[in-house]
Amino acid sequence: MMEILTDPQKLNLVFAALAVVIGLVIYWVWRPAVFSQHAFTERAFEFWVLKWMAAVIVWGFVAASTDKRFVLAAQDLSTVLSLGFVMATWKGDAYEPRPVHVNLLFVYGLLLSWDFVVNPLVGASSVWLYPSMTASLIAMALMAFTMVARCRSQAVVFVLVSAGYLLLQLPTYHVIFGLPTQNFRRLVEWLAFAKVFYSGLFYTVFPQAIRNFAPITLPRVPAPNENMRKFASWVAVSAGGVILTQLVLWVVKMVTRAL
Repeated sequence: MMEILTDPQKLNLVFAALAVVIGLVIYWVWRPAVFSQHAFTERAFEFWVLKWMAAVIVWGFVAASTDKRFVLAAQDLSTVLSLGFVMATWKGDAYEPRPVHVNLLFVYGLLLSWDFVVNPLVGASSVWLYPSMTASLIAMALMAFTMVARCRSQAVVFVLVSAGYLLLQLPTYHVIFGLPTQNFRRLVEWLAFAKVFYSGLFYTVFPQAIRNFAPITLPRVPAPNENMRKFASWVAVSAGGVILTQLVLWVVKMVTRAL
């Protein structure tokens, strides 16, 4: 037990596994009534539990010193499952599984191709990690947004914890994949305890706090056609994700230097 408590990698593994166990107990034993009334809530919850299963695989690989390409592939799987949660929650009662599953496969295929094709060319560098880090940031930000859109004020604390979790998660990429760090190693231990707050808060809010079951809608920006509007949206989200990733890393670097 003491070995686990003093090893940040194993600590992350244990707390990720705990999130899975709690999720499965809720899914198999408690079975909230809203699951049968609004199917998208059950699909979203499944994506959430699968996301933590992927996290268990990530930290199991890290603890076993597995090839870093497979570690990143497992992390990308967790990110894609987070996007699955976003898509299911966003669509609400209009959720249709097939288009969501196909789009998720395409996104994971792109990330997986990058993981295994680019690594032999540039090695474990920032260039190799940036698509995964940016995708992770976008997924977590969208999860926080959809939680607020569905659960309103009851999800505010979850959003704040999500922001803190993100500040810890992105720099750990540098530690896990052997990049130069600025006192980031202690963040791996903090990330383990953050998992408890992040997953625990989620289980206290979702799905019982959901009040709105219709699809989430946003104001439409005028564009020459629908395809152009979608393309512009994806470009804006991707560019924003890259900028925010850099900003988060810079903020964490300044904070760790101060400490």
